[in-house]
Amino acid sequence: MSLSTKFGFAERVGKRSGRAYAVHVLGCKVSQIEADGIARTLESEGYEPASPGEPAEVVVLHACTVTARADRDALRQLRRLRRENPAALLAVTGCLAERDPEGLSRRPEVDVVAGHGSRLALPRLLEDAAAGLLPGKVADRTSSPAEVLASPFAAGGPDRTRAFLKIQDGCGRRCAFCIVPSLRGAERSAPDGEVEDAIRSLGEAGVPEVVLCGVHLAAFGHDRGGSLLGLLRRLEARPPACRLRLSSLEPMEAGEDLVDLVASSRVVAPHLHLPLQSGSDAVLRRMRRGMTRARYRALLLRAARANPRVHLATDVIAGFPGETDAEFAETEALLAELPLASLHVFPFSPRSGTAAAALAERDAVPAAIRTRRAARLRALDATLRRRYAEAHDGRAADVVALRGGVGLTETYVEVALLPGGPPPASRFAASLALRPDGRIEARPAVPFSC
Repeated sequence: MSLSTKFGFAERVGKRSGRAYAVHVLGCKVSQIEADGIARTLESEGYEPASPGEPAEVVVLHACTVTARADRDALRQLRRLRRENPAALLAVTGCLAERDPEGLSRRPEVDVVAGHGSRLALPRLLEDAAAGLLPGKVADRTSSPAEVLASPFAAGGPDRTRAFLKIQDGCGRRCAFCIVPSLRGAERSAPDGEVEDAIRSLGEAGVPEVVLCGVHLAAFGHDRGGSLLGLLRRLEARPPACRLRLSSLEPMEAGEDLVDLVASSRVVAPHLHLPLQSGSDAVLRRMRRGMTRARYRALLLRAARANPRVHLATDVIAGFPGETDAEFAETEALLAELPLASLHVFPFSPRSGTAAAALAERDAVPAAIRTRRAARLRALDATLRRRYAEAHDGRAADVVALRGGVGLTETYVEVALLPGGPPPASRFAASLALRPDGRIEARPAVPFSC
């Protein structure tokens, strides 16, 4: 396979002998795509992947900072990476480097701090650091965060069956709990034509599923006079040789037309991740979500009526500042009522610099209550996932084979592949069967041509 590197699947051949590197990532799909891009940028400059178990000469940690827990995980990882690579140049990139560059620079484990505006210049920065030419650990910006995204960019490789295509960055919303808008800059999108070309090229190269990703994906195209809905309608009219999946969409911007398209599409997998965060109108107002429980309920019921098989997922925060027992009960009742397939549950964690952090200083929910409420929601999540998976017993499915003997249906159910050999293709039609152990098994039928 041979594709432009901006589509993320370039062959890695004919490398010069160079310094061994390792890139580690903590964070969302967008962070994973960016970390993959860092790896390829290093390889283009002669660096080579370190062998498993061997120390690297250059180590990069691309880290999230969405919560205080994410920070703790990143710092723990930094200490571990330094122990395992005592002589390496260690660089920190990502949202963590953007939010707290000076704090990171004071840590003994760290040699280079490169925020979003200097990430693309990382090879030069590493060389300067090795030569003692950097005046400090924090790299000067070579561009603003808002200038970094110019073209669509996919993470993955020739041996993978799913590509994650980043087509949007930045966020113009100001949710009370979120620090991301101040770190990622203004909303900006890759050009529609380039995105469409990237999707078609990946499909023609044999990649059976492409996941469209962005920090605020539902806002794709708005800065260029377009829209995500318009892009999908063009792909619907002339389908690529792969199926598409959408990552998380803010329900405030998703809207009925986009929900209708996904529910009935022959191109986009029937899977909608629409973060709610709370089922209480009072809490939603404090969160600055611009959403009501009635509007959210109507949106999900509309999707389920259009396609009863659609996988509907959401995010929910337990213990937002000021959340009363009655407000939590509203959330729990709404989530149990809706046709949801899965929940992503987060106990509230204050992020310094956000409005919610100030709220927490005067109206925090005690940690024990946050933990208890999160546990109740996770128990509900387990019930929803089990019920949704069991509903697939005896159904036909469009399965993409993953690593480790598992596959993924179009409705985002992980299935066990039959032992005794690979499936007939990386994407195949299958019948599903519920096993005694509760797992869903995929029995291959006819391969798809893609």
